[in-house]
Amino acid sequence: MNIKRTDNYDFVVCGGGVAGFAAAVSAARKGLRVALIEKNAILGGVATAAGVNQLLGGRKLDNNNKHVRVVGGIFDELTDRLIKKGQAIEPNDIDLSFNPFGWYPRMASGISCGETALKICLDEMCVEAGVRIYFNTVITDVDFNENLKAVIVYNKDGFVRIEAKMFADCTGDADVVYMCGLPFEKGRKEDGLMTPASTEMHLENVDTTELVTYQNEHQSPKLIEIIDKLTEEGIWDFPVDIFVGVRLVEEDVFLINTLRQRGIDGTKEEDVTRAIIAGRKDCVRLYEILKEHFPGFKNSRIRKIADHLGVRETRRIIGQKTVTVFDALNGKKFDDTIAATTYNFDLPDPVKSGYDPMMGSVRAPKDERKHVVIRIPYGSLLPKGANNLIVAGRCISVEREVLGPARIMGPCMMMGQAAGVAASLANGDFTSVDTNVLRQTLWSDGVIDPDTLPFN
Repeated sequence: MNIKRTDNYDFVVCGGGVAGFAAAVSAARKGLRVALIEKNAILGGVATAAGVNQLLGGRKLDNNNKHVRVVGGIFDELTDRLIKKGQAIEPNDIDLSFNPFGWYPRMASGISCGETALKICLDEMCVEAGVRIYFNTVITDVDFNENLKAVIVYNKDGFVRIEAKMFADCTGDADVVYMCGLPFEKGRKEDGLMTPASTEMHLENVDTTELVTYQNEHQSPKLIEIIDKLTEEGIWDFPVDIFVGVRLVEEDVFLINTLRQRGIDGTKEEDVTRAIIAGRKDCVRLYEILKEHFPGFKNSRIRKIADHLGVRETRRIIGQKTVTVFDALNGKKFDDTIAATTYNFDLPDPVKSGYDPMMGSVRAPKDERKHVVIRIPYGSLLPKGANNLIVAGRCISVEREVLGPARIMGPCMMMGQAAGVAASLANGDFTSVDTNVLRQTLWSDGVIDPDTLPFN
């Protein structure tokens, strides 16, 4: 391997999804020299590259039908910027009696964003903070011996060694943890299978009024009766029996999140390639069915099919602490809580994609668990076996079922901000951080203390 050069930083964040973005910005604002390594040419991960332009988990509907802020910090800063520009929808401006933004209140609490504006805003906030972004850069190897000394990356310059005192694995798949040989879990215990992936599609020129009027008049937000009829006729043969579609910023543009691609391991190239090829083909087939048989889609057009596969589950680290299902269901409080999620359990069965073991059938009314705040302790971000590495995002240390509410973008940004602030306090050892100081710094920076939420 011919190393072209060596770059050096205080803190290197691997992965530029929403968790990595928040980690990099928060650390740079605290005065660290920060690098952010991203394999794509855009930040945001699933929120941009995979087409999921609806940021879930940052607001929650209370008993007064108001969307309460539950994350704060960089999440609110980002979304407020977009709302001010007219490039995101303020949830409290949605008429819930005529709601194209989601068929559950929790989805109406999501913030639909303009994709291009979101990309630019993520760039701007990193540049403003002084983050050095490495786009189109793939991590190929690590220099690890008890602690992580460097990551080896490849881009247009060739192989580059990037050294730092501290690192964050925000890859979603715990790629750095895996390369270091540190322990992790993947999939369910009995067979290793993971929840389905999805290829997302955006449709434009949708007649929103016709669609939502039909949903309201038939009390059928998921359009089940149409799908049942099409199934009987042999037209619908997708492994999911509900329609999932939400309006984005423009009035006639919808994100279609209906496909459920089973048997995909997001850490295997062959699986991902197969899923992308099949997903494109299935999106076109689904579009043709929607256009012919579903209200509001007669004159619609495909605006885009995402180039990046939407993966919900892969590796989870073995951390200093692990959030259990019992902890989650009982709202356990930790002395080192640095983040939380108020989102419901959302991790469909790997084989029966219309069934969620924690929630039952997707056709049944959802148990919103409105009064449960699931806390995320700092120790669940710390992988066993390396003191200068921290993790944020869907690969933290939780029992598998807890991944459902923890993997959503709002909580992931909350974890990322905690990881970045922790780097400013760690002096090369994340296990030495005074979590009381960390917590107070986060709350002072506008992150919302989970203990103050009205859902406890």
